[in-house]
Amino acid sequence: MKTIRKLTAIILCIALITGILSICASSVGYSEDRDALRSKFRRANGPEVMGVDIDYSYFCPESNNPCPLIVYMNGAGNGTYEGKELEGTDICYWTSDEFQAKAVNADGMYVMILRSPDPIYFDILLLEPMFEAIRDFVDSHNVDKKRIFVFGRCLGASGAERLITNYPDYFAGACLMCPRTRISASEAYMLRNKKIWIFCSFFDTYSLYPFFTLPSWFNLRLNTADSKNIMLTNSILAPRADLLFNHMIYPLLEKNFNDYDPGDYPGLRTVDGSGKRVASPDPIVFFTSGDFTPAPDPVDDPENPVTDDPENPVIDNPVNPAVDPVQVNEVS
Repeated sequence: MKTIRKLTAIILCIALITGILSICASSVGYSEDRDALRSKFRRANGPEVMGVDIDYSYFCPESNNPCPLIVYMNGAGNGTYEGKELEGTDICYWTSDEFQAKAVNADGMYVMILRSPDPIYFDILLLEPMFEAIRDFVDSHNVDKKRIFVFGRCLGASGAERLITNYPDYFAGACLMCPRTRISASEAYMLRNKKIWIFCSFFDTYSLYPFFTLPSWFNLRLNTADSKNIMLTNSILAPRADLLFNHMIYPLLEKNFNDYDPGDYPGLRTVDGSGKRVASPDPIVFFTSGDFTPAPDPVDDPENPVTDDPENPVIDNPVNPAVDPVQVNEVS
């Protein structure tokens, strides 16, 4: 009997210690909790364009120097009221002191979360109001115009892809999470000098991997000027979100691969454009590092962007301008 009691006491002690360590581990990397980080955000509206003005939440780093800008767009159901766009994402963790300190050659990062007024989502929302909200923000803050990135998840990834392919001279890169969009070969060639990272699980039953992610990835690999400028993170499965099975791979990005249960992502793997596995992926370092050219003023007609005509050249915001781009290759 005494032996059983001793064993029970030992088991309880181990469980208690494990629980304490688990709690401590879950808080590693964040000096403040989610609510405190969200309280750092303010709200504003972009200029009215075509009868639409996009509102958003935003965070400004404590710096007198130019800092990169991360523009984030949510999926469906996260724009039903003002402020919902902030409640519906954990990108607020990028405002923590620990994550801000990861920005390369900068004192931090601006974070701007656009709101798409549901039931109109970023895949069909007019581009001009979205872009003008971003440009107005950039012109009103000390943003490093060499490093403006657009991120999106699900239908927000469609919006991010639309923005960077219609304004390729303005953005330095994009992150597409659980994308419901496909990058064509011609678009991939247009993005050959950009930094692109795709997140998706193999068995996402909403953002179908074979239909959206795989052809986009092939086209990016075939046309990139530098294989280190493109990344793919995938897993066999991902946690369930509402009715969308295997869809929640985006928290890995939002928490910069910190504070997650590996058991939720079996087969988790990140590779670059050469197929080489990346042992310690870090989106903040990936997006903020490199040599970029400043974003110029946008073209007048985003639906008909300028071409390689010598009299009307594309300004391509290259990451590695010394590398010659490869030829366009179409994926069937």
